[in-house]
Amino acid sequence: MGNITDMNQEKQPSPELFLNAVMAYRDSAAVKGAVELDVFSAIARGVNNAEALAGQCRADKRGMRILCDYLCIMGMLEKSGTAYSLTTDSAVFLDRNSPAFMGDIVNFLLDPFFIRDIGDVAEAVRKGGVATSIAGSDVPDHPMWVKFARSMTGLNQLPASLLADLVCADLDGEDVEEQVRVLDIAAGSGVFGITLAEKHPQAEVTAVDWPDVLEVALENARNAGLDNRYRTIPGSAFEVDTGTGYRVILLCNFLHHFDPATCSEFLLRMKKALAAGGKVYTLDFVPNEDRISPPFAAAFAMQMLRQTVAGDTYTVAEYEAIFAAAGLQVEQANPLSGTPYAAIVAGHA
Repeated sequence: MGNITDMNQEKQPSPELFLNAVMAYRDSAAVKGAVELDVFSAIARGVNNAEALAGQCRADKRGMRILCDYLCIMGMLEKSGTAYSLTTDSAVFLDRNSPAFMGDIVNFLLDPFFIRDIGDVAEAVRKGGVATSIAGSDVPDHPMWVKFARSMTGLNQLPASLLADLVCADLDGEDVEEQVRVLDIAAGSGVFGITLAEKHPQAEVTAVDWPDVLEVALENARNAGLDNRYRTIPGSAFEVDTGTGYRVILLCNFLHHFDPATCSEFLLRMKKALAAGGKVYTLDFVPNEDRISPPFAAAFAMQMLRQTVAGDTYTVAEYEAIFAAAGLQVEQANPLSGTPYAAIVAGHA
């Protein structure tokens, strides 16, 4: 399968511009990290790929690749194949050997006194993950997830509706005469499972998440009148007994928190929970093979570098390998029009 590309040419409303503006602190953090690691000067000297730059800057290869790809997305670097090069502006202002170098100004403009809690990208790039002094978003029962659940419901309504339509279309092609058991992993607000249950009257949802987060999901399920078709399992999705026989497993905004091996290990658990003929529906930010487009999906890798130990965004080809390692086969990879997401659909190999 190739790159994720939205084939719908009709212009539709999108929250992407707003989200980029709200999350613009990533730009500041990336530039600060690149200056601290002296990435621009290294590239000016002809050190131009992630592996060589990692060695030159004493950093992690994956971390360096994510940082440099992100700088390309920003327009501060250019990329051809795996080689990075400076733009005209970067060569003038960000190479330490240039008379007009002004990179050190980041030490003032981005001093913690002025900008709080943006994280330490340089340390994350050196390590290839979140700095040890910062609690990553992937730590157990992180309190941020309650706020996430309460804040993201509205934003996720469109992708939840589109994903539910995709699931319902698959189910409509089958002989479904009884309940459709749905497992919603890291359910958050519950919007993905709840929307599916609203659209498919035979769907019965089991949501897995941390206890406090599930209170939000239960509240939303009650408000949707789904009390009798919505149950919860509190705890870690890697540890709880989910049961088996699920026709549908939803993995929304989940796999990007982990490295490929951990994703495959988790998917082995999901394979055991999946009924014969059942499918796993993964909703996530999926970059193209160049890893710098589409901009929002590709840029999300920087978020994972700063917030997790080993998280990343994955291309279609990478997802195919991740699922294959768990004995599952990717059947579809569809962009969700009007959103920054794509849906990866997989079943038993």
